[in-house]
Amino acid sequence: MKRNGAVDFWKFVFSVVIMCFHSLYFAGSEKYIFYDGANMVEYFFLVSGFLMASSIMKKTTQSADTPVWKSTWQFLFHKIKSMCPAYYVAWAVSFLIKQTAGGLLPLRLICKHGILSVWELFFLRMAGFNDYNANGATWYISAMLIAMLLLLPLFYKNKDFFLHVLAPLFAIGILGYLYASEKTLRGNTDWMGVCYKGLLRAMGVLCLGCVCYLACQKIKDVQFTFLAKALLSFAETGGCLFALYWTYGHATSKMQFIILLLFAIAVPISFSHQGLLAPLYDNRVVYWLGRFSFPLFLSHHAWSGRMNRMFPNDTYAQLLPKYILLSVSTAFAVSVISAWVSRWFGKYKGRLAGMFIQ
Repeated sequence: MKRNGAVDFWKFVFSVVIMCFHSLYFAGSEKYIFYDGANMVEYFFLVSGFLMASSIMKKTTQSADTPVWKSTWQFLFHKIKSMCPAYYVAWAVSFLIKQTAGGLLPLRLICKHGILSVWELFFLRMAGFNDYNANGATWYISAMLIAMLLLLPLFYKNKDFFLHVLAPLFAIGILGYLYASEKTLRGNTDWMGVCYKGLLRAMGVLCLGCVCYLACQKIKDVQFTFLAKALLSFAETGGCLFALYWTYGHATSKMQFIILLLFAIAVPISFSHQGLLAPLYDNRVVYWLGRFSFPLFLSHHAWSGRMNRMFPNDTYAQLLPKYILLSVSTAFAVSVISAWVSRWFGKYKGRLAGMFIQ
């Protein structure tokens, strides 16, 4: 699928917001920026759900020769492959930061942390295996993949029924339950009796992303006037800007669900490319920002918990620019190392395979 500039732009913006939100770990009693920045993750879940539906619906029918279980695992392995090697490079860098920044931890703790990180390496944190994590941001990847593992067999079994009935039913049921019982989407590792809240959150919003796919197809079929396109851009941009405004100055509240609704309006408009501003986003700079949002999302979390240890006498105002500089620099490093690993592996994968397969 060709890159979508509007989606890339907002992915980058919301990655920056999430990075700033995690400054709460070194803010102490001081006021930090983007109080409810965790809510921006919903945008990423919506986009992932949309792309999941788009990918599956490209195939008009499920081949009789391809069982549902095989299609499910093929999709998941392709998804994991698209995140590699950046996921593992960011994990290794984050592990190193956590063990050394502000003072080297004892060897026995480093070994213990390395062993307990096995669950994180296999994307199993949100399945319940959440002892030690080197990279706090990986909960999102884990929740997304496990939720997809649960949803994909139903999707492949009957695509139209899932898309038109089950997806909206799951979205309404799960998100309605969280609204009534928890009043918030935050609290990823809050145990809900059978699973973490983060997994329920992922399933509900991924399903809503599938509904966004349906809405996008309807929008694409309409020939809009100039005025209608202007109104679409106003709804798309206005919803995202309101989310930024509310997140900046307000703490967690039921408004999270309103912001999720605004995102659910913005995402199909962005993907439809029907808004008046859509062509302005389509350029190489924005596409690069969209790609950079992933390493930035993965590379900042380890620093947020180490800033006070590294600079114990600094105020929040002094720590924030250092934190942002370290996070962005680490994201660049992860991008460069990941590109090098990809080229190296592409060059030598045949030779590596020959070491183990005859």
